[in-house]
Amino acid sequence: MKQLRLLLTLLLSPLSALAADHHMALEELVVQGSALEETLPSELSDYGAELEVIGSEELDRTGVSDIGQALRGNVPGVYLDPKTGRGDYASVSIQGSRSEDVLWLVDGVRINNRLFGSTSPLDSISTHMVERIEILKGGQGLFYGTQAIAGVVNIVLRKPETDSGGNITGAIGSLGDRRLAGHVSNRNEYGRWLVFGEHDHSDGYRPYEDSSFLASARRQKRGFTRSSYGGRYLLDAGEGKSLNALVLRNDAEADFPRNASNFKAVNERDENIVSLKWDHQVTERNGYFIKAYWHDWWTDYTRLSMDSERDVTIVNDRAEWGYDDYGLNLTGRHTTDGGSQILGGVDYQRYQGEDYSLRIDGKTEAVTAGFVQYRPHLSFSPSTHLALGARYNHSNFGDDHSIWNISLKQPLPGDLSLKASVGTNFRLPSAFEMFVIDEDFPAGNEDLEPEESINTNVSLTGHIGEPIKWHLGGFYREIENLINVQDGTYANSDQTVRVHGAEVALNLGGDHGWQLDLDATWADSREGGSNEQIDGIPEWHANATLSWDGDNQGWQLNARHTGDVATTLKDLGQQHYGDHTLLSASAWHEFGVNGANRLTLRLENLRDKEYANGVGQADPAEGAPFRYETLGPPRNVQIEYSRSF
Repeated sequence: MKQLRLLLTLLLSPLSALAADHHMALEELVVQGSALEETLPSELSDYGAELEVIGSEELDRTGVSDIGQALRGNVPGVYLDPKTGRGDYASVSIQGSRSEDVLWLVDGVRINNRLFGSTSPLDSISTHMVERIEILKGGQGLFYGTQAIAGVVNIVLRKPETDSGGNITGAIGSLGDRRLAGHVSNRNEYGRWLVFGEHDHSDGYRPYEDSSFLASARRQKRGFTRSSYGGRYLLDAGEGKSLNALVLRNDAEADFPRNASNFKAVNERDENIVSLKWDHQVTERNGYFIKAYWHDWWTDYTRLSMDSERDVTIVNDRAEWGYDDYGLNLTGRHTTDGGSQILGGVDYQRYQGEDYSLRIDGKTEAVTAGFVQYRPHLSFSPSTHLALGARYNHSNFGDDHSIWNISLKQPLPGDLSLKASVGTNFRLPSAFEMFVIDEDFPAGNEDLEPEESINTNVSLTGHIGEPIKWHLGGFYREIENLINVQDGTYANSDQTVRVHGAEVALNLGGDHGWQLDLDATWADSREGGSNEQIDGIPEWHANATLSWDGDNQGWQLNARHTGDVATTLKDLGQQHYGDHTLLSASAWHEFGVNGANRLTLRLENLRDKEYANGVGQADPAEGAPFRYETLGPPRNVQIEYSRSF
């Protein structure tokens, strides 16, 4: 904590002089700093990266109340299936990746589970405060570091408005869903501020068929309760200077049902995110930002086991597991006389994690990195956007290593646009892979080397008149030093994982009236020497959305198809599931002065289809092991009312 206090002191030092200056221009409270962090994803898109954005308006009008819901069926190239619906862990794949190849951020703060790299961090994040979700596809390790092998998902929270106002939202659902959320924003002579809160509860459903439960398991539903609250503060500290502070607290209690040896299991989770950022546009050609953050994520796990005679014993009594993660980032930009840009900076990350249930001893890892990107202005072809970059990483676990990236965006005749990128990326081992010492799991290995990959993405985009837009893209990725299990210990494999595939998207219609969106993704992901697709990654998936938007009302119908997915079980070998199509629908209506009132109806799994999000192996005391399925959510109807003021 001493290091964190020092980082915050360094950030606050520029404000000491400002506090005595009572002539700061506060009439127009608009952040005028470089805002480099906020614009970085769109800038990367202008220089060849693939970017998708889901805005708050789309979230509000479809009644989506979960980040996983927002990403399912809405983003070409992205596959996501929550284990048991809202508020749960999720399997995610971007362009044929594993879950551990995707980096998750909240306002640029890393929220990936630092204990278990494959565990998505979405179960404690609510949607009311989300302004937009940015999805950068392809390798993004240059600016974002470890785990951005296949892409980055950045959840951007709302900022204080220039005028006072707010919103209150209430919702109910047929799975025992109850949600209440609100925020209020105001301004004074010192700056703009916003406070918010949200409470979300679901009774849930039973995720296993009756025949899947052994005699030693109570038929428990999978429900959750989560609360989110906090605030943010923006100060325009004079021309080209701004301060941005965020405090976010998430509390969650989530059931963890099992179909064997289980009376009750629950995770009680506390999460804190604090960030402080100083932006300074020194001159028209020079600007920088410096940002400190702290992410604290801890869970108490309680499990009551039951035997076939219905006797209950305590296995875990609030066993603690989690991690602290904090860091500092300094990034600057210089524009040359000729119009070229140089971006560069340093990045420091430090985390400590432990798990009393799985006996992962507390360890601390620190990573220091330097990065630079050059964007030349080509006088002979000013419409060509070319970028070249490199990053050097030093870790106290594993070897030092460097990565590089080259990307391009080039307009072509016929209103076509070409994007291309190639580069290397990396994933540091998780705390589980390095430190676990539990006899029920493979042994950890502190000598693991980072996984390293090379990524290539190419896409072509165009349109036929105004109403028809199309996109065709291809991707290729190789991963070396894959971390797997060898002789009961985590080790780096000498096999190469190869991923290649394509995605296509078609949009018909404009911003209002009728619109049809179609997309499909095919991905071939295999480890060297294997003819089987990597577990958990569908070979292909597709989405279709038909919508109509009027001035104060609209509706949407979405179809999401998941192709064949496989999981390898200990005694049963590779098992297949998936190959299903799910329908969802939503409708909204705004009324009152300036549409201040909104009523939204959302229907999930419209046909009440029974399908599997995953499979597992049950081991009865007598008889042979058998396969069981983790069922996806049944039909759920949600009604939401929202009022803005």
